[in-house]
Amino acid sequence: MNAETYLSPASIKRQAREELSGKWRDVILLYLVPFVISLLLTGGIYGFDLTSIPRIIVGEEEGNILINFLVTYLTIGISFTLLDMIRSSSYKIKPLPDAFQVFSRRFFIPVFLIQLLQTLFIVLWTLVFIIPGIIKTYSYSQAFFIFKDKKDLGTEEYPAAFDCITESRYLMDGHKLELFFLHLSFIGWYLLEVFTLGIASLYVRPYLNMAEAVFYSRLRYDHKETDDAQVDGYYHEAGFESKVHEEEKEDEEDEEYDDFAEY
Repeated sequence: MNAETYLSPASIKRQAREELSGKWRDVILLYLVPFVISLLLTGGIYGFDLTSIPRIIVGEEEGNILINFLVTYLTIGISFTLLDMIRSSSYKIKPLPDAFQVFSRRFFIPVFLIQLLQTLFIVLWTLVFIIPGIIKTYSYSQAFFIFKDKKDLGTEEYPAAFDCITESRYLMDGHKLELFFLHLSFIGWYLLEVFTLGIASLYVRPYLNMAEAVFYSRLRYDHKETDDAQVDGYYHEAGFESKVHEEEKEDEEDEEYDDFAEY
């Protein structure tokens, strides 16, 4: 594990809180639909994190599978919104359209194919032994974010599901434990959800999902040197600069000031 690129849970969670600061009202509205569906129809908060997306429960009733499928799709759409919030400080949340964005021609079929392949591969690995199944769950966990980037940045008009999963596997090489430790660091929050009968999930799940989006964003920039230029170009065309570019400009200004101060 490279110390220079180590994604510590503490730093990721700190950035997640910063990203959510001042935006909690809109973010909670974003989560209301999946929260109500999950809590009322399944009696829990099932399916609200990326590693639960490909999960299949043996013997589960058909109705619950359909409900979980719906909550899962909403969760993916929300995660896309959170990534947009990280990329641009000017992004405005539109609770219903953003929550349901995966139920569109643009996303539905590709996301379904990614989910289908994820589930198939993980189930096959789990048949070998449960540990390989867990490892592969983390290996494939970034496939949806990768698909969104490929689609948004225009690098591929129709990103292939298998390619997104393969790229996720390479991206997560050496970083699976970091994501596992990030999820593990939320154990106290999971207990709070239980003690509050799920009510606390309106705070915990946005926090968790934002942390997952921050994890991907940092991991992507660590591994893809060309992404900065691609992302800046995409957001410039959309009418605003990415946060990465904004932060780089601030760093350059600070460096120029320091050089001037030396003289």
